[in-house]
Amino acid sequence: MRRVATLIAIVMTVGILADAVQARELTLDDCIELALQNRASIIRARGAESQAGAEKLAALGAFMPSLRASYSYSKGRETDIEPPNVLATEYMAAIDTFVVGTDTAFDGMMVPTAFDITDEQDIGPRKSWYFSADLDVVNVANWFNYAAASAAKARADLDVLASEQDLMTAVKVSYYAYLAAVENVSVQEEAEKRAEEQLKLIESRFELGSASKSDVLRQKVLHGNDRLALLRARNGVTQAKADLAYTVGIDPREDHRFSTDYRVREYAGTLDDAISFGMEHNPRLLASNKLADQAKHSLRAARSSYLPTLSAYADYSKFTGTQAYPYAFDYSSKSHSIGFSVSYSIFDGFFRESRVNNARVFRNNALADLADMRNSTISGVKTSYLEIEQIKLQIEVSTENVAAAEEDLRITQEKYNLGAATILDLLTSQVSLKEAQVALIRVQFDLNLAIARLENAMGKM
Repeated sequence: MRRVATLIAIVMTVGILADAVQARELTLDDCIELALQNRASIIRARGAESQAGAEKLAALGAFMPSLRASYSYSKGRETDIEPPNVLATEYMAAIDTFVVGTDTAFDGMMVPTAFDITDEQDIGPRKSWYFSADLDVVNVANWFNYAAASAAKARADLDVLASEQDLMTAVKVSYYAYLAAVENVSVQEEAEKRAEEQLKLIESRFELGSASKSDVLRQKVLHGNDRLALLRARNGVTQAKADLAYTVGIDPREDHRFSTDYRVREYAGTLDDAISFGMEHNPRLLASNKLADQAKHSLRAARSSYLPTLSAYADYSKFTGTQAYPYAFDYSSKSHSIGFSVSYSIFDGFFRESRVNNARVFRNNALADLADMRNSTISGVKTSYLEIEQIKLQIEVSTENVAAAEEDLRITQEKYNLGAATILDLLTSQVSLKEAQVALIRVQFDLNLAIARLENAMGKM
């Protein structure tokens, strides 16, 4: 019953937390926090980190003595003994006389007169205790194995950090895509509303005879296209919300609420500053460096198998028991010993050579990967930085395009009202304004994404 109650409490707690997540409006920071708790990539990376910690502890244990202790107890019975045991049960006193020279000597003794013959007996109980310890006093491989395990643990820590940063970047990409989809809906709604009002105006002018039927039909087509674009934009929000929920690690079927507050981010540092920061903080580059250290120590450990090893040992044992044959008696014993041994493998079927060769290949590959990662980090930082500079200019141009498109639509509307512009001119101005607004939204979020990619390449949280 207690287990059932505990299980019910856990289920209720999870349900309450899920409801709380669904009820509150999730910001970008909330999404990142949830993703770091839920996504499988982070769980796997942390599991690898835990395993590396256990392997480091095992490598440290090689410097400590191995201890063993045992205890045994036995008790039994023997049957069908051949020849059987003969035990005296009754005795008679007797005096034996000896004449030695002129002297007479008397010797008293007990002579058995009755016997018990049996073909079975108890064995034991017998008890024994045993304790031993041995230690590798000189084993060079242990030092290099521990150094390699330490480097592997540090690399696993950095892999967790790199996985967290990659996941944070993925969340930002999905979050900004969702915000861009929401902003796109606003633009499409404004365009659809503008097209509807323009359609009503043209229809009223058609009724007054100042506009042609063709103008009405062309505006209806534009209005229909804007309605279709609005529907697509709303569907895009639904899809972007589901993608964001999946990236965060929450159920995409639920109607989660995500905050639409955001700011256009900036990066004020220079390219050299970004590259220097990335070379010092990029976790994947640092992890590659630790992997190279691990490979170097592993090669040294493999080479140390050509050296002898010195070991020391000590043991202690104690035994107590009861012996029943040929007669019953208790006995015990203690023993101890200490010593040392020196071992050297003269030939092991080329196993050492194979291990050294594998370790050498591992080291060469790790060094090559480190060089590639160093170049990749510099290239990634540089590419993202130059992309930011380009997008900043695109934002300026797109902002000016929106202002120009708004002014062009206003002037074209006045010309059309005065009969100085055609319906095609008016439709073109409406479409141009919507395209300029959509383009501005895209480049604004592209800037945020470029900065997120730059920070990821730099190793900046």
